[in-house]
Amino acid sequence: MRLLRRLVGPKMGVKAPGGIRTPDEALATIDAGADRLGTSSTGPVLDELRRRRGEV
Repeated sequence: MRLLRRLVGPKMGVKAPGGIRTPDEALATIDAGADRLGTSSTGPVLDELRRRRGEV
């Protein structure tokens, strides 16, 4: 992800491949440069992130 981000620069979007199943994986992928995530676990990932932030 970091290499891809460096190659395309900041103006082009970078989508992470599917398979992201946990909030920690999602955050690590975003930190590595992804703009969008491929996941079939969107609901559970967002629920856990909201819980961690005290929103739920």
